[in-house]
Amino acid sequence: MLAAPRELSYIPQPVVSSKQSPRSGLSNRRRESRARQKLLLLGLVLMGVVIGLSLTFLAMQVLIKGYKIDSLKRELSTLQRENEQLQLEVARLKAPERVARVATTKLGMVEPKTEQIYYVPEQAGNGKQVQVATTEPSRPAVTGAAPGRQAWWVALAEALHQWLEPARQAGAGV
Repeated sequence: MLAAPRELSYIPQPVVSSKQSPRSGLSNRRRESRARQKLLLLGLVLMGVVIGLSLTFLAMQVLIKGYKIDSLKRELSTLQRENEQLQLEVARLKAPERVARVATTKLGMVEPKTEQIYYVPEQAGNGKQVQVATTEPSRPAVTGAAPGRQAWWVALAEALHQWLEPARQAGAGV
C-alpha cells in the first residue's frame, strides 16, 4: 500500500544569510562579552599606566625636595660658621685693650690725670660712687660753679670738641 504524502503546511522561515549561523543570538552575546572584557582589560592597563606615571612623578618630586633640603642644610651650616666668625670678630673689636688703643692712637684721646678724676655719688643712693673724668677748663665755666670746677655738660662739650677737632681739620684740608 502506498500511502499518499501528507500535505504539510508551509511555514516560512526567516532568510538566513550565509554569514550568520542559526545560533547567531548566542554568538552575539559572546562577542559582546568578549568586547566588554577587552574594553575592561584595556581600561585596567590604562589605569595601571596612569598610576605608574603618577608614582614616578611623585618619586621625582620627593627626590627634588630631598636635594633642595640637602642644599638648604649646607647653606645653613655655612651661615652658622660665618655667624660664629662674625661673633668672634665682634668680641675681638669690643675688647677693652683694643678700644683703649684705638682711642689713644686714632682718636687722639689721652688717659685722664688723677687730678681730673672726680667721684660723684650715684643717684640710686646705694652708696656707690661713679668715677667721672674731666679736663681742665680752657675757658671759664658758664655756670656759677666754684672756681676750678665746671658743670659736667661743659666738660662733656669740651671733650667732644677736642675729639672732633682732628676730624674737622682733616676735612678742611682735603
